[in-house]
Amino acid sequence: DLKGQSDAWYAQSWLDHKRNDYAAIKQSLLTSSRLAFDAGDKAREIEALTYLSIMANKHQEQSDKYYYLQLAENKMRAYQLPDYHFAKIPFHYAIFAESPADKEPHLKRVLEFTRLTPNYWVAQASRKTLVKYYIEQRRLEEVREILAPLSYNQAANTYLRALLAKAESSEDVWVQLAQRTFEQAQLAGHLHLTLDAALLLCDTSVTSDNFDFYRQYIAEKAFESWRENNLTTLVALQL
Repeated sequence: DLKGQSDAWYAQSWLDHKRNDYAAIKQSLLTSSRLAFDAGDKAREIEALTYLSIMANKHQEQSDKYYYLQLAENKMRAYQLPDYHFAKIPFHYAIFAESPADKEPHLKRVLEFTRLTPNYWVAQASRKTLVKYYIEQRRLEEVREILAPLSYNQAANTYLRALLAKAESSEDVWVQLAQRTFEQAQLAGHLHLTLDAALLLCDTSVTSDNFDFYRQYIAEKAFESWRENNLTTLVALQL
């Protein structure tokens, strides 16, 4: 079971990371990639290499993070993979970039690669980051351009519409959209997004009667990394 072995070594790399052992991380992921190659599984092979670039970045291994990302891109070209696969390359460069302004061109490139696959997780993550950045910059027209071609039967897209409506001060509209996001995300089992919507709904007077419900949901369901990423807002709302 070469694919199973590849996955096991991929998972092992996270344990290596928790032990702060970069040499072991590298060995685990290269083994995972080799086993995937032996199994003829191109996606697993390349995923191990792109993940290695992320781990190299986490451990300040500057040359490795670029080398393995470039190696992954070369394999994508050799295998003639569809365009959306290449979106991971600028997505990783955006992770490497220091400032939101430096990340912007890479994230826009991701959206170009995923025009035909807008629900690919890399596209969704990039779109969310860009929308939040543009809202902070009050570049609302660019937010509208990003959201215009999207369908809104998915929680991730509804959430972005809620953020835009909030920036436009349309409180009744954004509260309605945030509530819809919460319901869609909960039904789909997307805990992270459900928490995002609950947090948004805690920041309004319109749903004051429901504030305790969303606050309780966050208290019961929020996991550590989500709390860390939203610490400033949680403190401001005394959650």
